[in-house]
Amino acid sequence: MPFWKLVLEYEGTDFAGWQVQPDARTVQGELNRALSTVLRETVRVTGAGRTDAGVHALGQVASFSSEVDVAASLRSINAVLPDDVIVREAVAARDDFHARRDAVRRHYRYRLHPGPTALERRTCLVVRPWPDLEAMREGARHLPGSRDFVSFASSPEPGESTHCVLERVDIIEEGSTWNVEVTANRFLRKMVRTLVGTLLEVGWGNRPPEWIRDVIQARDRREAGPVIAPQGLFLVRVDYPGEGTGMEESA
Repeated sequence: MPFWKLVLEYEGTDFAGWQVQPDARTVQGELNRALSTVLRETVRVTGAGRTDAGVHALGQVASFSSEVDVAASLRSINAVLPDDVIVREAVAARDDFHARRDAVRRHYRYRLHPGPTALERRTCLVVRPWPDLEAMREGARHLPGSRDFVSFASSPEPGESTHCVLERVDIIEEGSTWNVEVTANRFLRKMVRTLVGTLLEVGWGNRPPEWIRDVIQARDRREAGPVIAPQGLFLVRVDYPGEGTGMEESA
């Protein structure tokens, strides 16, 4: 049976996360419902990342199999989906394509804002006092590498590997907003939000930049900074073999 790759975006504020949950509104649940309705068959999609409640996506990827031409049905699928989620692209994939297992790289962005904002209150974190940018950047230089990131993981499953290849942690100024851009082969639960919370401790002068290195070496979640709120976090893009390096500037 043919496999399909979907690229979708969503505003995560009113979702209980990506993964289907009983008696809760989730992105996966809404997508399953819309696809099953339009394609007239039972559909269960797999996502590249299980984003938490309140987390958004610009380029989440989902996969499933169907004999129906999903690309030709895209307009109907989006008409059935709620306003806070949309499928941007539907393309035929290779046999047995799996959105999560086949992914080689994921890109996340966390948006920080210096003061109250009416228009972006659901998609960024208002930070007070405003931190020192260069201190945060200096601290971020200690993060990339292939190593154990258990200090930044919330409640890993027993036996779960906490090793990640963290390729990039950059802080980019975009007008009054700062975007913390993070790229890795995989991420642990709440890892990006903990990384940014830890960098903010440095930016506020509570810790020196080299403290980041000590946190990594400690392999102890209690040594890192707090998990910050979800509303500033976006899953920007997911890379697969043959799709380039993935290090291009994200849109």
